[in-house]
Amino acid sequence: MADTVGTYLSGLLIVACFSYLFKENRAFTYAEHLYVGFAAAQAIVLGWSNIKEMGLDPLRQGKFILVIPLVLGVLLYARYYKPLSHLARFPLAFMMGAAAGVTITGVIDAQLVAQVKATMLPMTNLNNVVMVLGTASTLAFFLFIPIGKKAEGVKAANGFGAGNLVRNLGRATIMLAFGSSYGYTVMARLSYLVARLQFLFGRIIPLIPD
Repeated sequence: MADTVGTYLSGLLIVACFSYLFKENRAFTYAEHLYVGFAAAQAIVLGWSNIKEMGLDPLRQGKFILVIPLVLGVLLYARYYKPLSHLARFPLAFMMGAAAGVTITGVIDAQLVAQVKATMLPMTNLNNVVMVLGTASTLAFFLFIPIGKKAEGVKAANGFGAGNLVRNLGRATIMLAFGSSYGYTVMARLSYLVARLQFLFGRIIPLIPD
């Protein structure tokens, strides 16, 4: 049996969240507001902790170069004072530029270079053949194969259609990829549900071994 107030409170909040499956009610609304409030409070505490540890404390140690990001951070609040609101554009422009640079390089490496390397496989076994053919047919489906009325015209002109087999293979590959992604998402959510049920029936109501 649970022996702490925190454990009982956690169990009540879990039940309140599950009650939304029946209908929206005050218990769920209270749990939702409590979660949002705690999340906001944690964000504020972490934000101040970051400012103190990465800005104020190093300044006391003589690292005055950090004055620049601190000033830029303060300028973000200039938007709330209309005569100086234009000053908020400078830190915003810097943040957007830095974020764009980091994101673009990361996306190119992760979603282009790494994907190309992953498909450059020796055609020595069935797995590699399926991977290469699936990737090539998917790219062809989006880039080169006409869809809709254009596809019907091409098929009528070429009998069975020169790209019909590639189009169907690409469509099947996309459906398999979406299906596996959806299955993975469902399994992840079910693992969360199982963990909460184990908590409820293992620690709050000891019906199963904890």
